[in-house]
Amino acid sequence: MKSYLLMMAMTWLSFIQAACGQKHDAASSRAKLEAIPMHEKVRLSDEEWRKILTPEQFAVMRQRGTEPAFSNQCFNVHQKGTFVCAACGNPLFDSETKFESGTGWPSFNEALSGERVKIVQDISHGMIREEVTCARCDSHLGHVFNDGPPPTGLRYCMNAVALKLMQFEKATFAAGCFWGVQAAFDETKGVVKTTAGYTGGHVKNPTYEQVCSHTTGHAEAVEVEFDPAVVSYQQLLDLFWDIHDPRQKNRQGPDIGDNYRSAIFTHSAEQQTMAEASKKREESKAPGKTPIVTEIVPAPEFYPAEAYHQHYKSAHCAR
Repeated sequence: MKSYLLMMAMTWLSFIQAACGQKHDAASSRAKLEAIPMHEKVRLSDEEWRKILTPEQFAVMRQRGTEPAFSNQCFNVHQKGTFVCAACGNPLFDSETKFESGTGWPSFNEALSGERVKIVQDISHGMIREEVTCARCDSHLGHVFNDGPPPTGLRYCMNAVALKLMQFEKATFAAGCFWGVQAAFDETKGVVKTTAGYTGGHVKNPTYEQVCSHTTGHAEAVEVEFDPAVVSYQQLLDLFWDIHDPRQKNRQGPDIGDNYRSAIFTHSAEQQTMAEASKKREESKAPGKTPIVTEIVPAPEFYPAEAYHQHYKSAHCAR
């Protein structure tokens, strides 16, 4: 009897140890994924993906499977937000582009800009189709067809299990050359997308050369899309004050001109209030210094900068 009880105890101990080991491995793989900045490519092994994804997600996203039609009825509800890759969190589709196609799978007529998805030819099953994959982690998402509604005429037919609906917010900051500003926010956990660009001026669709001529009124700025459940707007404000000198007017270090001014462009009344309060706190830290010259104004139209400016510092400068 004692031998039997001992054997049972050892069996349960082995089971618990194995379960704890699997949980640790999954946490380790998840931590590795989360440590990769959102603008960088994700390269994980199938073994690591198995520890992160559910069996259904792995079958669809890593083995190019297809879920049964009408298996995820929740996607018939039109909720506002951003649909992201369920594997790596890469933003893929805006909820405003979702439409009811009647096919049984979530459908969109347009993907987010910035090469968020990748299209590759699929010749499986005796037909030629355009496969849609996540540009960040190469996970299979679905296919795209030319039978969608205007204005694009496209139908991105996605597997619901490959998508996750998130509620993101925007923030926009100008703090000198946008290369360094974008790099700082790129490294911030909870920031899912950054775009270097121009805002605050009067010229539509300006070029870099025009902005540098100081005739457009635009500032070099960075539009930040973030998950408020992970990083707060206040934390982004704190980072903004830390990465530049807000007491320098129309310049940052050797960069001189109104396009290098310090500014916070707010996207809501709440952001406006928080930004103004934050500026007052910064002022109170050094009352005898030159006053802070950062302007705080409602966000006007934002114009993305040329492709070669995006994530320039992280791509061209050694860390």
